[in-house]
Amino acid sequence: MNEQTAWTTLLHEIISIAGTERDLRSLLGGVARRVVSYTAADACVVHIVDHDTSELVLVGAAPDPVDALTGTVRVPLGEGIAGWVAQHGRPAVVEDKGSDPRCRALPDSGSGDHGSLVSVPMLRPGASVVGVVDVHAHDPGLLGADTVGRLEEVASVMAAVVEGAVLQDRLRRREAELEAFAARTIELQELDRRRIAGEIHDGISQRLVSAWYHLRAAMALSSDPAVTEELTATTELLSEALEDSRRAITGLRPALLDDLGLRAAITSVAANLGEVRASVDLDEHDLAPHVETAVFRIAQETLQNVVKHAGASHVDVSLRHEGDTVVFTIADDGVGFDPAGAGGPTSFGLAGMHERASLLGATLVVRSAPGRGTSITLRLPADRVARSAS
Repeated sequence: MNEQTAWTTLLHEIISIAGTERDLRSLLGGVARRVVSYTAADACVVHIVDHDTSELVLVGAAPDPVDALTGTVRVPLGEGIAGWVAQHGRPAVVEDKGSDPRCRALPDSGSGDHGSLVSVPMLRPGASVVGVVDVHAHDPGLLGADTVGRLEEVASVMAAVVEGAVLQDRLRRREAELEAFAARTIELQELDRRRIAGEIHDGISQRLVSAWYHLRAAMALSSDPAVTEELTATTELLSEALEDSRRAITGLRPALLDDLGLRAAITSVAANLGEVRASVDLDEHDLAPHVETAVFRIAQETLQNVVKHAGASHVDVSLRHEGDTVVFTIADDGVGFDPAGAGGPTSFGLAGMHERASLLGATLVVRSAPGRGTSITLRLPADRVARSAS
């Protein structure tokens, strides 16, 4: 293989790696190994620019002793040969690193033993430097003018690859941060609900029970039929208020969700809709805990609306897998409404459901029309809501 063919093959291999490898460290480590192989150099180090800290970060290297330093070496822009190249956007050739005060050895890598160095910038249009490629060699003859030019070609190809990989890596980190934020937000919401449920149970409910007993005692002592009648009516009101507080506690703290999981919790709610018949078809899904909580709350709010406002006789509840999406649907045969002009008692609940869906990176679609029932469909990206993503 002649030199021109070898470098062309190297460029093709770099492009091929970029098309299949998504992990930035693995990508740049693979590139570094191929550069060492095709140049017969002793080491190749690939840095990328961290614009947030104005530093170069070692992300890929070869051979293995140097690659072990990946992620641990950071060089301020302007410092060392690589920092100088990143700052000025021009290549640097050092035939004797020991005589150049800009040179700095990588800790514990042995790079200080290599006599010569070529450092080239990875440039994007507009002279924006996204990284630096360093090639070290004992033999200065390996890193002549032709090699420098070839390395600039390699760096140019790598610039586009690295820029795309960095953007992908940043996107993955932000998605992970959003997932953590969603989980923490839902967790805090549930803690607030548990706190409120505890306050109702230990405060309001206990006082209602106490008042009920006092009224019963007063009824036993009363000899006036009119007073007894009023006391009886008051105890009935207290009993209803106590039942309301118990329902509120159950709604605020779904013990079934904690104890038996999402399917059992939704099935239980659907089985207690009074005169509304429910058909429930829930597939098994290994969802993250905060996702299960959000789905349950959406189901709970929707089914409560069906009972209170829909005037429905039947409701279908389903949870299924469609390709890479988990789809949760509740559809009733009630009076329906105009979503464009939605208001009144259900509007606040709908807004809350949309907020929960947004936290999960999901979409919530409400379809309804007067006299044609209502359906609510929640679509969740399976790769983001699985238990392993929590």
